[in-house]
Amino acid sequence: AGAQRIGHGVDIMYENDSYQTLRTMRQRHIAVEINLTSNAVILGVSGKDHPFPVYRKYGVPVTLSTDDEGVSRTHLTQEYQRAVLTYNLTYSDLKQIVRNGLEYSFLPGESYWQNGTYRAPVQACASARTSHSCKTYLDANEKARMEADLEDRFEIFERAVNQWPSAAK
Repeated sequence: AGAQRIGHGVDIMYENDSYQTLRTMRQRHIAVEINLTSNAVILGVSGKDHPFPVYRKYGVPVTLSTDDEGVSRTHLTQEYQRAVLTYNLTYSDLKQIVRNGLEYSFLPGESYWQNGTYRAPVQACASARTSHSCKTYLDANEKARMEADLEDRFEIFERAVNQWPSAAK
């Protein structure tokens, strides 16, 4: 139906030909917003009964979100914590999900990335972020600008972690 992303998506395994739907979502880059706390509290779906691992297994882009912070009394940090503790996510998994959050957002403009692997920036920024072509591209694309900023923040964080004493890591 042309969806760019799907909210909740808890019932995916009850759909007719759910595995084909998952493959289609992966191929068409249709993200699913996962609201772990809301799904647990309102729908009673959590842990091994939640389709979060299934989406990830099939390569469907997932994002974490809250349903309504004012109603559910949760926040995004809590959603990430729940995901890490429930599904044993790695730092690499978290980076992918955070990047997905921006990539599949409704921010205006084009992406900073060539594709969903987040390994290579667009051609305009391939040589250097400080290049004229990249600065022009980032100025014209809010999404790309936010994604580039996120990469800077990852780099700062990772540099700081690498300086921690071995016992703290």
